[in-house]
Amino acid sequence: MPDQSKKSWKPFFSLIRKAKLPWGLYGLTFIVMFLTSTFSLMSPKIMQRILDGEIFNQPLVYKYIGLSIATAITVSLSGLVRVFATSQGTRNIQNTVWSKYIRVPLPFFNKEPSLLLISRLTHDPQHINGAVNHFISILMSTYGLVGSIIIMWTMNVKLTLVLLPVIPYILIVSLLVGHFTQKTQDQVQTRYSGMTAFLAERLPKIRLIKSFGKEQQEIEQGDDVIDDQYQADVKRAFVDLYGEPLIQSVQGVIMGLILVYGGYLTTTGELDVGSLVAFYLYAANIHNHVQSYGVFYQNLKAAKGAAHKISDVVYSDSEAYKREKSFAEVIEDSDGDIRLEHLAFQYETQDVLRDVNFNIPEGKVTAIVGPSGGGKTTILSLIERFYEPNVGRIILGHTPAEKIHLDEWRNAFSYVSQGSPLLSGTIRDNIIYGGNDNITDEQVKEAAAKANALEFIEAFPEGLDTEVGEMGSKLSGGQRQRIAIARAIIKDPDYLLLDEATSSLDVETSSKVQEALDVLMEGRTTIVVAHNLSTVKNAEQIIVIDQGKVNGLGTHEELIKDNDLYRNLVEIQFAKEQRLAW
Repeated sequence: MPDQSKKSWKPFFSLIRKAKLPWGLYGLTFIVMFLTSTFSLMSPKIMQRILDGEIFNQPLVYKYIGLSIATAITVSLSGLVRVFATSQGTRNIQNTVWSKYIRVPLPFFNKEPSLLLISRLTHDPQHINGAVNHFISILMSTYGLVGSIIIMWTMNVKLTLVLLPVIPYILIVSLLVGHFTQKTQDQVQTRYSGMTAFLAERLPKIRLIKSFGKEQQEIEQGDDVIDDQYQADVKRAFVDLYGEPLIQSVQGVIMGLILVYGGYLTTTGELDVGSLVAFYLYAANIHNHVQSYGVFYQNLKAAKGAAHKISDVVYSDSEAYKREKSFAEVIEDSDGDIRLEHLAFQYETQDVLRDVNFNIPEGKVTAIVGPSGGGKTTILSLIERFYEPNVGRIILGHTPAEKIHLDEWRNAFSYVSQGSPLLSGTIRDNIIYGGNDNITDEQVKEAAAKANALEFIEAFPEGLDTEVGEMGSKLSGGQRQRIAIARAIIKDPDYLLLDEATSSLDVETSSKVQEALDVLMEGRTTIVVAHNLSTVKNAEQIIVIDQGKVNGLGTHEELIKDNDLYRNLVEIQFAKEQRLAW
């Protein structure tokens, strides 16, 4: 990790401009806090006059009472406004990050762990917004500190000069304690993130843990993670244990100087009792004012680091949705065929596809088969334009894909995979996710019926309003697949991508899902990736992929005759079916 001190402030200021923070609320906070500080500077002087014998001066007493009430009101009001400013500021930064997450290319999410990306959205924005709030506080502290010193100077120069050397001492103590507090707090946050990641990974896999009898091993690993969190908390507690008394000692030094030297000046007649009490009240605020500089410095360092982390997200390249031509315009002027020309692709440094060439005819079924790891699913990802090829291009009709509006291109495709994801919510929510907001229940039921899903949906007491659970956990694999197919039917795509859509299902469920897929495939250009060759032998075109290259292309009969790899795959499949039959 680069040294924090060497990082520039440009990302911080760029981010607070881009996030459109609630400057109006910040301005109102400044005004209310300015009034609070002004009232706080006025009160000790009035108290001095009252103690000097004007206690029966009713206008003066009423002024002091009114000032106290006004101070209480402005303190409460400033707290309320700061809560709104803080909440809106954090929300605006989070909205900026979230909208960027949705717009960045898919490879971005392959580089960072999901929990780290979550932290960029939930934790780091608080540091940015906190720095802005603390900046307002530091302005008020400066105003209060300078005002207090000027007033004390006019009251007694000697006592003021005695107190001034204490200010650097307060600042040093605040910075020292703040440094260790921030350091241990970062450790606490890191350990907490580690524990969250551990739990987030283990709890959904509890069945795996139990099936392999690894309960004791996981208990021990969990104990280690929890103990790491405990140790970090203990270190933070020790810093607080020694840091708080050290900070309070500063207050004691100030009060001691005032009472000892101020008392001496009182006995010599250079200072009256009222002035001594007023001095005491002003000096009590000096400690808090100076200490806020240390707090601000630590918060500013955290905000600087957070700004760089968030900027890595916010200023990364977004997908360019609008290109040169609309999808409808290209389809109207072409035959609708998709061609892959000299396509090559690699994940980081690993070659996945090399010089891939084939044509996907419109309205027909094209199957892609081959050994695992050959690049079949990668081809589907490239066709959906989640990734850009390193070499070569994808062409629709006569137009390169990169010239067609990206959002319209993806709307023309539906993807159904082996583990089609569902979102938390109801069955209805997941089906209509493939369409627009104007879809009726009749259309939803029609799509569910075509997907062979309506029967089991209506068997639930809540019907379409049944909650599917996290990632569809309340439904079986076959039910999830059929809801995904219903979602694709609602979308009514021009092109259909099927990736091992029935591979993990039992025979009966697979049959029902295949019937639903047959309905979905009717009249559409379909690209099927499958290991079970019996499901694709009727495809108009079969492409054999091996080690990132096209090994063969033709119909089932042609490949059986001319392609050794395909023939071998068919024989393996046949032998497997024979064993299952026994």
